[in-house]
Amino acid sequence: MVKKRIVSQTSYVDPSKAGQTQAAGTREVYQGTLEAQWTCSSCGRTGIPGRLKHCPSCNNPKDASEAYEAPTGKAGYLTPDELKAMGVDPTQHLSDEECGYCGAKLQPGTQKCPNCGAALGDVGYTTHVCPSCGRESNAEKCPACGAATKEKLIAHREAEPPPAKPVPAWLRWLPPFLQKPQVLIPLLIVLAMACFCVISGIIAGMPRTEAVTVTDIAWERSIAVQEYQYVERGGWSLPAEADLVSQETRIYSYNQIQAGTEQSCGYEQSCDTTSVYDHTERTCYDDGTCDEYDVYRDEQTCSDEYVCNDVPVYEDVPIYQTWYNYNVWEWVDLEPIVVRGSDIDIYWPETRLGETQNERARTESCIVTFTTEKGNSYTYRPPCSELDQYPRGSRWNIKRNVDEILEIQPQG
Repeated sequence: MVKKRIVSQTSYVDPSKAGQTQAAGTREVYQGTLEAQWTCSSCGRTGIPGRLKHCPSCNNPKDASEAYEAPTGKAGYLTPDELKAMGVDPTQHLSDEECGYCGAKLQPGTQKCPNCGAALGDVGYTTHVCPSCGRESNAEKCPACGAATKEKLIAHREAEPPPAKPVPAWLRWLPPFLQKPQVLIPLLIVLAMACFCVISGIIAGMPRTEAVTVTDIAWERSIAVQEYQYVERGGWSLPAEADLVSQETRIYSYNQIQAGTEQSCGYEQSCDTTSVYDHTERTCYDDGTCDEYDVYRDEQTCSDEYVCNDVPVYEDVPIYQTWYNYNVWEWVDLEPIVVRGSDIDIYWPETRLGETQNERARTESCIVTFTTEKGNSYTYRPPCSELDQYPRGSRWNIKRNVDEILEIQPQG
């Protein structure tokens, strides 16, 4: 039996509820369940109550072409007893039974078609059970043996799910949640994509050998030089070996202290959000009933209020210390002496240092550019002592990965 089969939805505004409010965030409030109505297509009678499955005028049974409609005008809500008598569960709204032989629409839970006498096997919702023969129905007396029926302990139950399909043997070793196709298939797709990416990365990172030619050479040698100079410096302390030039009192920092308070006034906005009645919505189902909900919208109401507050006032108080200007002898870095070249004849720059100068450090850097027949270029930084092994035009075989050259061998 179909669950929650909606046949129509309508809405209207109830003037008596205009301005009605609920807590902020309220979207809809269930009001009750109404009895729907239908029109007989055989004789044209209108307004037939949803609980009647035969036309009161011509006695023709309701069929699938005769849809339920919302009741016209103001209608009262059905009581739990009235819903039970109709075989309707308002938490599920299971559709009417439909006879597979004559097509007649019957009350939910009917087991035998009163129109053609056919037996109906699909009972979606029943409220009573016979203690004598076990027959389930919606009647106070058992239609099979005539004994008084008892109300079932669970009046509103879901239809039992179909039996689960057996799990293939090759899947039984997996955890239960992975045996479901809707979980397993996306997981297998993700794993396949991950494996493809890993394999592609491994293949791309595998070392490869290529024939190359030296097309460019560049080298640079640098000597850092210092000079002992008598320089002027300044600071908050005077070094023991320095010669004082001058001193003065300066502001070293500030201390922030509270000097008092002052009144700060202005407008502050205060907002309150509530849900306000917007309209009433009726949703009709294929069981002869309509649910009615009041629908709300959030509205924000804001107001400005003039307020005054005492706020602290702070003052920056300076802290003074002595600042010293002095001269001191110290080593000063000079511009380094640099020489560059683009061949294998590499040498150090000449240096002529004075008595107050000295050499601090020497650095060197050598770069060889290899180019393949396809025009791809790779740089290699050999020790500068080996640069003479790579003259322009010499040919080599290199083994490399994506990031670096791993091995270099001369072509035989």
